[in-house]
Amino acid sequence: MPVYLDKARARWRFEFDRIIGGRRSRITKLLPKGWSRNQAEAYDRKQCSRLYAIATGLEQPRLSLAGAVKLYLEHRCPDLKNGTKAAQDLAQLLPEIEAADLSEVSDLATKYEIEQRGKFAPATIRNRLAYLKAAVRYAYKKHGYGDRDYTDRMTMPAVRNERQVYARLPQLKALWRAFEDADARALFRLAFYCGLRWRAELLTRTVEDIRRNGDDVWLYLGRTKSGQERMKWVHPAARADLRHLPFPRGATAYYARFRAARAKIGMPELNPHDLRHSLASVIVSDGGTLMDVKEALHHETIQSSARYSHLYPERGKAVLSRIGRRKSPTQAKRKKA
Repeated sequence: MPVYLDKARARWRFEFDRIIGGRRSRITKLLPKGWSRNQAEAYDRKQCSRLYAIATGLEQPRLSLAGAVKLYLEHRCPDLKNGTKAAQDLAQLLPEIEAADLSEVSDLATKYEIEQRGKFAPATIRNRLAYLKAAVRYAYKKHGYGDRDYTDRMTMPAVRNERQVYARLPQLKALWRAFEDADARALFRLAFYCGLRWRAELLTRTVEDIRRNGDDVWLYLGRTKSGQERMKWVHPAARADLRHLPFPRGATAYYARFRAARAKIGMPELNPHDLRHSLASVIVSDGGTLMDVKEALHHETIQSSARYSHLYPERGKAVLSRIGRRKSPTQAKRKKA
């Protein structure tokens, strides 16, 4: 029987080894974790029938979904700014896709979204499926993997996860004081004043990335895809924190210190990423525009900037209270006359 229980892996294994038309055809595949005997045997019947058809020329070979993901991981992820995150999300999908054909991507995505509801946040599910979709499209367009783009019927789950959590400057100053370690304080203070992602953009900085030009201090963040240098101006309030570069600890240690500090100031809902929301809110509440936010946080779209920017209630009150109070020049002249 081609399917059997691989005791060493505690998973079912499919094995096809036949001589067909004078040629040997041999395939072995470890089936997804958690599959029952019935699932394994159903897969066995389907694959044996297909492999016989391919071997005898009645059917063209089918491409695996895992093959498209492999091409994406090897050739595309290394060039992505968030390539590590993409690889991690795709790794979570491997048990679901390793036995699937490329043509099954749409149905598999729908099934995955339904089965994972309640287990993961909607944004997490969407991100994983978005990377899967990107992998299939990339493999087709750049490597000719498949006869067409099989994601054309793939539907993405809707996500409404706009966070409304941000801190004001007095709260942030209290947060800085709550840190017991100077390097942790410096990391997150720089993250706020520079509008940088603390994990991806600050933890990797070194002393060599500090650039000075007269009274200005800048952080070098590497080059863009077009080859231009990406620089970030450092606010005077955070320049002294640059002496802690490079940061000596890992992300897990710093996140633990952030949790301890936020608990001390009574803001357990505050996350490190909310520091970017906080900066965006300061900008717009001080009269800045969404374009200002886009430039400060290096957003790709103005829509992202809108999601990050929360107008302080008193700022909204001040704007609305001016309605009807200002008179046009024509009205002023009439009153004098």
